[in-house]
Amino acid sequence: MDISIIIPVYNSSAGLEELQRRISSALTGGGQELDYEVILIDDHSKDNSYEVMKELHRRDKRFKIMRLMRNFGQHNAIMCGLNHASGKYIITMDDDLQNPPEEIPRLLAEIKKGYDCIIGRPLEKKHAKYRNLGSYAIGKCFEIIFGKPADLKMSSFRILNRPLVDAIIASKGPNPMIDALILSSTTNIINIDVQHDIRKYGASNYSLKKSYKLALNLLVNYSTIPLQFISINGFIFAIVGLLIAIYVVCGKIFGWINEVGWASIIALISVFSGLILISFGVVGEYLIRIIGQVSHFRQYAVRESSFHDDGHNKEA
Repeated sequence: MDISIIIPVYNSSAGLEELQRRISSALTGGGQELDYEVILIDDHSKDNSYEVMKELHRRDKRFKIMRLMRNFGQHNAIMCGLNHASGKYIITMDDDLQNPPEEIPRLLAEIKKGYDCIIGRPLEKKHAKYRNLGSYAIGKCFEIIFGKPADLKMSSFRILNRPLVDAIIASKGPNPMIDALILSSTTNIINIDVQHDIRKYGASNYSLKKSYKLALNLLVNYSTIPLQFISINGFIFAIVGLLIAIYVVCGKIFGWINEVGWASIIALISVFSGLILISFGVVGEYLIRIIGQVSHFRQYAVRESSFHDDGHNKEA
């Protein structure tokens, strides 16, 4: 298999037929026909996406379909696809047609030059401006944690070679983040500029809440920065508290303080109590993820799949 294309699907029934048509056209035109498969993973859509997917599979068996038992999230759905992909090169893209399938041959041509990963960098993002804030914050986290070059832009439209995919699927944690797994596995990555189209069907599922959750997963799953932050702040507050105590004791001894204000004491107690509670919260996030690892929580669970005719579905 030359190429595997992995597409998580969520409430995208209206655009799936156009997606199939454009992918087929992009990979069979230009005088060559590539040996490819498209893996569509329905992440427990609320509409009839899976029924449309079954029709696409009936028409073209290169379009393979899977349906997850519940909504596991985009990154877990991609991990499901990566575990089932058989291509020498693996492409991931969104289901909303903002990533034009016509750009796939360009990604393929670039990765054959010897790179591990090529990431499509939109010439102009055609989505709400507030989304750029979340992307910027997550990008800065990547720079701090993994040393990502500032000019390297991450996106869900990418192509990976087989050795990199094998390294990524070795991760069995319940909260995977594909960009983080790529950056922790290789530095042989470049961008190429690609078109980013306006969303034609449905509404975006992106929200600031999801952006916050991704940033939290990134910080807690792939770094110790929150714990270091607690340690540094604990040290600073301890020094401040010690200096205040010295000042109060000396003031009482030498007479420049007659009485200690209750308001000051209450303020200090509030600050330290808040810091302690924040510390417990951060430590709790780490403990939750440790429990997830040792309890072997699944990355995904498959309800139906065109991969298994015997009714047995692979789960991870």
